[in-house]
Amino acid sequence: MNGHQRQIEETQTEDTQTKDMQTNATRKSAGRDAAGELASQLDFYREQIDQEEEISRPRCYPRPVRFLLQRKFRWVLDQLQTRLPGGLAGRAALVVCCGSGMESEILARHGLRVVALDISAEAIERAGERARRYGVDYSLLVGDAERLPFADASFDIVFVHDGLHHLPEAYNGVREMLRVARLAVVVAEPADAALTKFSVMLGLSGEYEDAGNYVYRLRKDKLEALFASCGLRDWRFQRNLIYYQSWTHRIYRRFEKAPLYWLFCAGFHVVNLFLGRWGNSLRAVAWKDQAHSARP
Repeated sequence: MNGHQRQIEETQTEDTQTKDMQTNATRKSAGRDAAGELASQLDFYREQIDQEEEISRPRCYPRPVRFLLQRKFRWVLDQLQTRLPGGLAGRAALVVCCGSGMESEILARHGLRVVALDISAEAIERAGERARRYGVDYSLLVGDAERLPFADASFDIVFVHDGLHHLPEAYNGVREMLRVARLAVVVAEPADAALTKFSVMLGLSGEYEDAGNYVYRLRKDKLEALFASCGLRDWRFQRNLIYYQSWTHRIYRRFEKAPLYWLFCAGFHVVNLFLGRWGNSLRAVAWKDQAHSARP
Protein backbone atom coordinates (compact mmCIF):
# COMPACT_ATOMS: atom_id res chain seq x y z
CA MET A 1 0.00 0.00 0.00
CA ASN A 2 1.47 3.38 -1.00
CA GLY A 3 1.46 6.55 1.06
CA HIS A 4 -1.38 8.11 -0.90
CA GLN A 5 -3.61 5.08 -0.35
CA ARG A 6 -2.92 5.12 3.39
CA GLN A 7 -3.83 8.80 3.53
CA ILE A 8 -7.05 8.10 1.66
CA GLU A 9 -8.11 5.26 3.93
CA GLU A 10 -7.34 7.27 7.04
CA THR A 11 -9.33 10.20 5.72
CA GLN A 12 -12.30 8.09 4.67
CA THR A 13 -12.73 6.85 8.24
CA GLU A 14 -13.06 10.38 9.58
CA ASP A 15 -16.73 10.83 8.68
CA THR A 16 -17.36 13.31 11.44
CA GLN A 17 -14.52 15.51 10.25
CA THR A 18 -16.00 15.55 6.74
CA LYS A 19 -19.37 16.63 8.11
CA ASP A 20 -17.73 19.39 10.12
CA MET A 21 -15.83 20.48 7.01
CA GLN A 22 -19.06 20.83 5.06
CA THR A 23 -21.06 22.64 7.74
CA ASN A 24 -18.62 24.86 9.60
CA ALA A 25 -17.52 27.11 6.73
CA THR A 26 -17.93 30.75 7.63
CA ARG A 27 -16.69 32.68 4.60
CA LYS A 28 -19.02 34.80 2.54
CA SER A 29 -19.47 34.41 -1.21
CA ALA A 30 -21.40 37.08 -3.09
CA GLY A 31 -23.37 37.95 0.03
CA ARG A 32 -24.37 34.40 0.89
CA ASP A 33 -23.28 32.23 3.79
CA ALA A 34 -20.68 29.79 2.46
CA ALA A 35 -21.99 26.78 4.40
CA GLY A 36 -25.51 27.35 3.13
CA GLU A 37 -24.23 27.77 -0.40
CA LEU A 38 -22.30 24.51 -0.17
CA ALA A 39 -25.36 22.65 1.12
CA SER A 40 -27.42 24.07 -1.74
CA GLN A 41 -24.86 22.93 -4.31
CA LEU A 42 -24.66 19.43 -2.83
CA ASP A 43 -28.46 19.11 -2.83
CA PHE A 44 -28.67 20.38 -6.41
CA TYR A 45 -26.03 17.93 -7.62
CA ARG A 46 -27.73 15.01 -5.90
CA GLU A 47 -31.27 15.84 -6.99
CA GLN A 48 -31.01 17.72 -10.30
CA ILE A 49 -27.88 16.64 -12.19
CA ASP A 50 -28.52 13.63 -14.41
CA GLN A 51 -26.48 10.74 -13.08
CA GLU A 52 -26.13 8.88 -16.37
CA GLU A 53 -24.96 11.96 -18.25
CA GLU A 54 -22.41 12.73 -15.53
CA ILE A 55 -20.97 9.23 -15.58
CA SER A 56 -20.82 8.90 -19.37
CA ARG A 57 -19.66 12.39 -20.36
CA PRO A 58 -18.09 13.36 -22.70
CA ARG A 59 -19.22 10.24 -24.61
CA CYS A 60 -22.84 11.42 -24.50
CA TYR A 61 -21.98 14.93 -25.68
CA PRO A 62 -22.36 16.16 -29.27
CA ARG A 63 -19.22 15.82 -31.35
CA PRO A 64 -18.55 19.61 -31.40
CA VAL A 65 -18.63 19.72 -27.58
CA ARG A 66 -16.18 16.84 -27.43
CA PHE A 67 -13.97 18.82 -29.81
CA LEU A 68 -14.08 21.86 -27.48
CA LEU A 69 -13.14 19.73 -24.48
CA GLN A 70 -10.30 18.15 -26.44
CA ARG A 71 -8.98 21.61 -27.23
CA LYS A 72 -8.83 22.37 -23.52
CA PHE A 73 -7.03 19.20 -22.53
CA ARG A 74 -4.69 18.91 -25.51
CA TRP A 75 -2.79 22.09 -24.66
CA VAL A 76 -2.47 21.11 -21.00
CA LEU A 77 -1.26 17.60 -21.75
CA ASP A 78 1.20 18.88 -24.36
CA GLN A 79 2.64 21.29 -21.80
CA LEU A 80 3.07 18.54 -19.24
CA GLN A 81 4.46 15.95 -21.62
CA THR A 82 7.04 18.26 -23.17
CA ARG A 83 8.26 19.84 -19.93
CA LEU A 84 8.46 16.83 -17.61
CA PRO A 85 11.52 14.60 -18.08
CA GLY A 86 10.31 11.08 -18.70
CA GLY A 87 6.78 12.12 -19.61
CA LEU A 88 3.57 11.47 -17.69
CA ALA A 89 3.53 7.71 -17.20
CA GLY A 90 3.83 6.77 -13.54
CA ARG A 91 3.44 10.31 -12.23
CA ALA A 92 1.24 10.82 -9.17
CA ALA A 93 -1.63 13.22 -9.86
CA LEU A 94 -4.36 14.72 -7.71
CA VAL A 95 -7.57 15.93 -9.35
CA VAL A 96 -9.48 18.33 -7.10
CA CYS A 97 -13.20 19.06 -7.55
CA CYS A 98 -13.23 15.87 -9.62
CA GLY A 99 -17.00 15.58 -10.03
CA SER A 100 -17.96 12.39 -11.84
CA GLY A 101 -14.37 11.66 -12.85
CA MET A 102 -14.13 12.77 -16.49
CA GLU A 103 -10.78 14.51 -15.97
CA SER A 104 -9.51 11.69 -13.75
CA GLU A 105 -10.28 9.18 -16.49
CA ILE A 106 -8.43 11.26 -19.08
CA LEU A 107 -5.32 11.56 -16.91
CA ALA A 108 -5.40 7.88 -15.93
CA ARG A 109 -5.55 6.90 -19.60
CA HIS A 110 -2.36 8.91 -20.10
CA GLY A 111 -0.57 6.74 -17.55
CA LEU A 112 -0.82 8.87 -14.42
CA ARG A 113 -1.57 7.40 -10.99
CA VAL A 114 -4.62 9.48 -10.09
CA VAL A 115 -6.27 10.36 -6.80
CA ALA A 116 -9.62 12.08 -7.38
CA LEU A 117 -11.14 14.31 -4.69
CA ASP A 118 -14.52 16.01 -4.39
CA ILE A 119 -16.54 17.42 -1.51
CA SER A 120 -19.69 15.67 -2.80
CA ALA A 121 -20.12 12.03 -1.77
CA GLU A 122 -22.55 11.61 -4.67
CA ALA A 123 -19.92 12.83 -7.12
CA ILE A 124 -17.43 10.33 -5.73
CA GLU A 125 -19.98 7.53 -6.13
CA ARG A 126 -20.52 8.51 -9.76
CA ALA A 127 -16.77 8.69 -10.38
CA GLY A 128 -16.50 5.19 -8.95
CA GLU A 129 -19.19 3.92 -11.30
CA ARG A 130 -17.34 5.55 -14.22
CA ALA A 131 -14.14 3.72 -13.27
CA ARG A 132 -15.95 0.38 -13.06
CA ARG A 133 -17.91 0.88 -16.25
CA TYR A 134 -15.03 2.05 -18.45
CA GLY A 135 -12.20 0.05 -16.92
CA VAL A 136 -10.02 2.85 -15.56
CA ASP A 137 -8.12 2.89 -12.29
CA TYR A 138 -7.99 5.82 -9.88
CA SER A 139 -8.44 6.30 -6.15
CA LEU A 140 -11.37 8.30 -4.77
CA LEU A 141 -11.72 10.54 -1.74
CA VAL A 142 -14.31 12.90 -0.25
CA GLY A 143 -12.51 16.10 0.71
CA ASP A 144 -12.41 19.90 0.58
CA ALA A 145 -10.35 21.62 -2.11
CA GLU A 146 -9.66 24.51 0.27
CA ARG A 147 -8.32 22.14 2.96
CA LEU A 148 -6.63 19.30 1.13
CA PRO A 149 -5.92 16.33 3.44
CA PHE A 150 -2.38 15.77 2.17
CA ALA A 151 1.11 16.81 3.20
CA ASP A 152 3.14 19.34 1.25
CA ALA A 153 4.48 18.12 -2.12
CA SER A 154 2.47 14.88 -2.01
CA PHE A 155 1.73 14.75 -5.76
CA ASP A 156 3.75 15.38 -8.90
CA ILE A 157 0.83 17.15 -10.58
CA VAL A 158 -2.31 18.73 -9.13
CA PHE A 159 -5.13 19.37 -11.58
CA VAL A 160 -8.50 21.13 -11.63
CA HIS A 161 -11.00 21.70 -14.43
CA ASP A 162 -14.16 23.74 -13.96
CA GLY A 163 -14.27 23.12 -10.23
CA LEU A 164 -12.77 26.05 -8.33
CA HIS A 165 -15.50 28.41 -9.50
CA HIS A 166 -17.82 26.61 -7.05
CA LEU A 167 -15.70 27.62 -4.05
CA PRO A 168 -16.31 30.60 -1.76
CA GLU A 169 -12.71 31.72 -2.48
CA ALA A 170 -11.26 30.11 -5.59
CA TYR A 171 -7.73 31.41 -5.05
CA ASN A 172 -7.57 29.59 -1.72
CA GLY A 173 -8.11 26.43 -3.70
CA VAL A 174 -5.23 27.31 -6.02
CA ARG A 175 -3.00 28.00 -3.01
CA GLU A 176 -3.79 24.56 -1.59
CA MET A 177 -3.05 22.95 -4.93
CA LEU A 178 0.34 24.65 -4.99
CA ARG A 179 1.05 23.42 -1.47
CA VAL A 180 0.49 19.73 -2.21
CA ALA A 181 2.11 19.79 -5.68
CA ARG A 182 5.73 18.75 -6.14
CA LEU A 183 6.21 19.60 -9.82
CA ALA A 184 3.25 21.31 -11.50
CA VAL A 185 -0.24 22.71 -11.02
CA VAL A 186 -2.87 22.84 -13.77
CA VAL A 187 -5.81 25.25 -13.47
CA ALA A 188 -8.52 25.22 -16.15
CA GLU A 189 -11.35 27.51 -15.08
CA PRO A 190 -13.74 30.20 -16.30
CA ALA A 191 -11.95 33.50 -16.91
CA ASP A 192 -12.88 36.92 -15.62
CA ALA A 193 -12.53 38.36 -19.10
CA ALA A 194 -14.08 40.90 -21.44
CA LEU A 195 -16.04 38.34 -23.44
CA THR A 196 -17.26 36.75 -20.22
CA LYS A 197 -18.69 40.06 -19.06
CA PHE A 198 -20.28 40.53 -22.48
CA SER A 199 -21.90 37.09 -22.38
CA VAL A 200 -23.30 37.87 -18.92
CA MET A 201 -24.79 41.09 -20.29
CA LEU A 202 -26.42 39.11 -23.10
CA GLY A 203 -27.76 36.51 -20.70
CA LEU A 204 -25.66 33.71 -22.23
CA SER A 205 -23.79 33.30 -18.95
CA GLY A 206 -24.72 34.20 -15.41
CA GLU A 207 -23.21 35.45 -12.18
CA TYR A 208 -24.87 32.49 -10.46
CA GLU A 209 -25.37 28.87 -11.47
CA ASP A 210 -28.66 26.98 -11.24
CA ALA A 211 -27.53 25.55 -7.91
CA GLY A 212 -27.49 29.09 -6.53
CA ASN A 213 -23.72 29.44 -6.17
CA TYR A 214 -21.77 32.46 -7.33
CA VAL A 215 -19.56 31.66 -10.34
CA TYR A 216 -16.02 32.60 -9.28
CA ARG A 217 -14.11 33.49 -12.43
CA LEU A 218 -10.32 33.74 -12.30
CA ARG A 219 -8.03 36.49 -13.52
CA LYS A 220 -4.66 35.93 -15.14
CA ASP A 221 -2.96 38.74 -13.21
CA LYS A 222 -4.19 37.42 -9.87
CA LEU A 223 -3.00 33.92 -10.69
CA GLU A 224 0.41 35.31 -11.67
CA ALA A 225 0.63 37.20 -8.38
CA LEU A 226 -0.34 34.08 -6.45
CA PHE A 227 2.19 31.91 -8.27
CA ALA A 228 4.94 34.44 -7.59
CA SER A 229 3.98 34.78 -3.91
CA CYS A 230 4.33 31.00 -3.56
CA GLY A 231 7.85 31.10 -4.97
CA LEU A 232 7.14 29.96 -8.53
CA ARG A 233 8.95 31.55 -11.45
CA ASP A 234 7.68 29.63 -14.46
CA TRP A 235 4.12 29.41 -15.79
CA ARG A 236 2.19 29.38 -19.04
CA PHE A 237 -1.32 30.56 -19.89
CA GLN A 238 -3.77 29.87 -22.68
CA ARG A 239 -7.13 31.54 -23.19
CA ASN A 240 -9.89 30.67 -25.66
CA LEU A 241 -13.47 31.52 -26.40
CA ILE A 242 -15.18 28.20 -25.65
CA TYR A 243 -18.90 28.05 -25.06
CA TYR A 244 -21.17 25.12 -24.37
CA GLN A 245 -24.18 24.73 -22.09
CA SER A 246 -26.85 22.07 -21.82
CA TRP A 247 -29.18 24.12 -23.99
CA THR A 248 -26.56 24.47 -26.75
CA HIS A 249 -26.32 20.70 -27.25
CA ARG A 250 -29.40 20.73 -29.49
CA ILE A 251 -27.69 23.28 -31.72
CA TYR A 252 -24.32 21.56 -31.72
CA ARG A 253 -25.88 18.23 -32.74
CA ARG A 254 -26.60 19.78 -36.12
CA PHE A 255 -22.82 19.88 -36.64
CA GLU A 256 -22.17 16.20 -35.85
CA LYS A 257 -21.30 15.11 -39.38
CA ALA A 258 -19.02 16.37 -42.12
CA PRO A 259 -18.88 18.84 -43.72
CA LEU A 260 -20.67 20.85 -40.99
CA TYR A 261 -18.41 19.42 -38.29
CA TRP A 262 -15.29 20.60 -40.12
CA LEU A 263 -16.94 23.98 -40.64
CA PHE A 264 -17.52 24.18 -36.88
CA CYS A 265 -13.87 23.33 -36.14
CA ALA A 266 -12.61 25.86 -38.67
CA GLY A 267 -14.92 28.49 -37.21
CA PHE A 268 -13.52 27.82 -33.75
CA HIS A 269 -9.96 28.45 -34.93
CA VAL A 270 -10.87 31.59 -36.86
CA VAL A 271 -12.87 33.10 -34.00
CA ASN A 272 -10.12 32.38 -31.49
CA LEU A 273 -7.44 33.75 -33.77
CA PHE A 274 -9.05 37.16 -33.32
CA LEU A 275 -10.93 36.93 -30.01
CA GLY A 276 -9.22 34.17 -28.06
CA ARG A 277 -7.10 36.51 -25.93
CA TRP A 278 -10.31 37.91 -24.42
CA GLY A 279 -11.98 34.51 -24.16
CA ASN A 280 -13.95 33.02 -21.30
CA SER A 281 -11.85 29.87 -20.83
CA LEU A 282 -8.50 30.18 -19.02
CA ARG A 283 -5.85 27.51 -18.58
CA ALA A 284 -2.65 27.82 -16.59
CA VAL A 285 0.24 25.42 -16.02
CA ALA A 286 2.57 26.55 -13.23
CA TRP A 287 5.88 24.82 -12.61
CA LYS A 288 7.88 24.39 -9.47
CA ASP A 289 11.66 24.64 -9.80
CA GLN A 290 12.29 20.91 -9.35
CA ALA A 291 10.03 20.06 -12.31
CA HIS A 292 12.84 20.53 -14.81
CA SER A 293 14.97 17.73 -13.39
CA ALA A 294 12.50 15.40 -11.67
CA ARG A 295 11.79 12.00 -13.14
CA PRO A 296 9.07 9.48 -12.25
